[in-house]
Amino acid sequence: MPSPGAAPAPAETITVSETTVACDGGGGALGHPRVFLTLVDGRVVCPYCSRVFVLAAEGAKAVG
Repeated sequence: MPSPGAAPAPAETITVSETTVACDGGGGALGHPRVFLTLVDGRVVCPYCSRVFVLAAEGAKAVG
């Protein structure tokens, strides 16, 4: 358990190749409802788990 006043853990950043992504929290049954998110200006943050999805630069390796 983090100590009081400790900074929260940084959110996971996932590089993608599409402008629409799906996020379910990645925890199976412990995740969250699946939501579809649209990247705006190459970036979107999941409102449930705070994962950050960023659009890959041209030629960069991406998931999806």
